[in-house]
Amino acid sequence: MYKLTLEWMEGNQGRSQSFTSTSHTKQPGTIRIGRAREQCDLVLSESESSLSRLHVEIFLNTSTNNFWVRNLTKDRPPAKRNPVIVDGQKILEGEVEIKVGSQIQLGKIALKISAIEQIQPEINQASDRPVYGIKCPSGHVLPYDYLGLFCPHCGKGIQSGESQVLRHGA
Repeated sequence: MYKLTLEWMEGNQGRSQSFTSTSHTKQPGTIRIGRAREQCDLVLSESESSLSRLHVEIFLNTSTNNFWVRNLTKDRPPAKRNPVIVDGQKILEGEVEIKVGSQIQLGKIALKISAIEQIQPEINQASDRPVYGIKCPSGHVLPYDYLGLFCPHCGKGIQSGESQVLRHGA
């Protein structure tokens, strides 16, 4: 499980927002960013025309356990694509890895990855009963009280997931 924190300036105000692997997002397993409320999890300035309605998405690559950013304007005709600049590198197509300190430039707005934390589900150590989790088809284990329908790590449905003991009773 993870927690990713983004910081940026809008006008003269500093802003930040954190997302966790259990955050409910528009597209499971991703954080979509742009200026359209109906499509994005992080809505930046709705009046900023240099920012696309749906500009980028951040996702966790489960094979490397690193975060990546993808330009979602890549399928537009070349003249209508909006670039993404990640740590000084212009991205029109493809994906690029991001880490703590990475800068993501979307039009006139610069996002900074201020924190990436691995978090462990809280387990009540005082209980003498086993603590269960749900194992998705790809093998990721989620807390039993996770309310999403899809694995936040890989996006696969967890409805047919197996129960797994996370900890046996004391």
